[in-house]
Amino acid sequence: MRNRFASITIAFVTLLAFSFILPPQSAAQQAATKPPQPKTASHAPNFSGLWTPRPDGIKINTWDSSDPFGEKPELAPMVPWAASKWKEARPPFGAKQTFEDINDPVQRFCDPPGITRIYMYPWEFTMIQTPKIVYILYEFTRVWRSIAMDREHPKDPDPTWMGDSIGRYEGDTFVIDTIGFNDKTWLDHTGHPHSDALHVIERFRRVDHDTLELAVTIEDPKAFTKSFSGKKYFVSTTSPMEEAICAYSEYDSFQKTVIDPATKSPSK
Repeated sequence: MRNRFASITIAFVTLLAFSFILPPQSAAQQAATKPPQPKTASHAPNFSGLWTPRPDGIKINTWDSSDPFGEKPELAPMVPWAASKWKEARPPFGAKQTFEDINDPVQRFCDPPGITRIYMYPWEFTMIQTPKIVYILYEFTRVWRSIAMDREHPKDPDPTWMGDSIGRYEGDTFVIDTIGFNDKTWLDHTGHPHSDALHVIERFRRVDHDTLELAVTIEDPKAFTKSFSGKKYFVSTTSPMEEAICAYSEYDSFQKTVIDPATKSPSK
């Protein structure tokens, strides 16, 4: 034991001595020692793995960078019909949060949340990258989408829940351009509506090895007077995706057994 302690002491003293002799690393040298951003076999930026919302961004309720937490959703640049429809929304999140007479299409009918709102739920997603198609699989509601890498949008796409998505790589960024939506989803947790003219741009990039940035830009000339954008961050996780299926029977049971007794006044 004594010899082992002496060896450790000598090694520690030697390390200290060298620390005074060696010059400090330059910023360029430090950058060179960082692990490189992962690449796919085709040299595209690699976004594989499981991603979950970074804890400080879970409460983000809108894509408007001027009001990310949805504290003043009435200030969104809505045209009159969209503002009127928004006022009718009774969401379980955000500034208008309520658990009475909720008309959230996800909570009430298990409708798909749509591709801008789905990132606001505290569930994971993963990407599967191939040269011609990139797939994104979402834990919440077990929905998935495909992003075509080898074509343009059709001239007159059929309106769908997830829209028609095409993608491209710009350096270390994966850009997704999506049109062809129906008008049945909310853009966010506060109930902002959209029309069938919705155009969404998503930009994914790795800030570092374990952090993914998603920048979303929303354009919809039928519903908003100008475009707006926001960001959300995700972190790498080793926790496997679990079953998170939207089942109307479960929502209905939860409404009747938990929400209604907690929110409605007892009858006399």
